[in-house]
Amino acid sequence: MNDYIKTWHKEHAQILETLLRVIQLDIFSKAGQMKLQELKRVLEAHLKSEDQNFYPVLRKAAETDPGLRRQLFLFATDMDKITAEAAVFFRKEENDPMDKDILAEFGRISTIIKSRISREENILMKEFGKLTGPEADLTKMSS
Repeated sequence: MNDYIKTWHKEHAQILETLLRVIQLDIFSKAGQMKLQELKRVLEAHLKSEDQNFYPVLRKAAETDPGLRRQLFLFATDMDKITAEAAVFFRKEENDPMDKDILAEFGRISTIIKSRISREENILMKEFGKLTGPEADLTKMSS
């Protein structure tokens, strides 16, 4: 397992832990609000990291792999929707952090993020590992 995959797993674990901590601390408390802002920063940093280190490798491989190209298209479309929904949630939360719907909306966004992480790790992580793991290096050397 290469270093980026380890980092990626740690980032996902941090996101999942932060989602849980927001609820444990009470989303309406000062500590919960601070943890929610941390979540926003962690998500933004993680997405930037994926855009720079993860997806370029997969996009390159997708140039010659129609199945992977289709998967990436579906994941990209899904991510666009998730990003838009998260942005709406964070704007609403910033404008009215005590809105009665915030908790329910956070629950919905949390479920969406957890599902996305699970799908990435179960589908794209395997593809990335094939492309960057020791087997990939051996393949490159024998070419």
